[in-house]
Amino acid sequence: MINFYDEHRSISKSTLARLAEVSPRTFRRYLATRRSILDAMGVKPQAHNLPPEAVRYVCEDYCIDLPPELQDQEVLKKSPLYQNFLRMLAQCGQRLRQM
Repeated sequence: MINFYDEHRSISKSTLARLAEVSPRTFRRYLATRRSILDAMGVKPQAHNLPPEAVRYVCEDYCIDLPPELQDQEVLKKSPLYQNFLRMLAQCGQRLRQM
């Protein structure tokens, strides 16, 4: 999935842990290994929500796909990359139906 981050949306650590399909404790341990990077972004260890730039970094580093409701829908709809992705999915669906 292609992530188009909403630059105005913070996401909680527990939500990101759920999207990563790991326990909140495992996710906190992962974040502890990235403490220096998160500190540089201004994220405090006790923060419940991660700011958009930290969400972007974590999603890319941990390979988390954000659901469409957490992404910037306007950018998502206009992206040629996303449009190609949808076209490819439709073609695969047609081929499967023909089998």
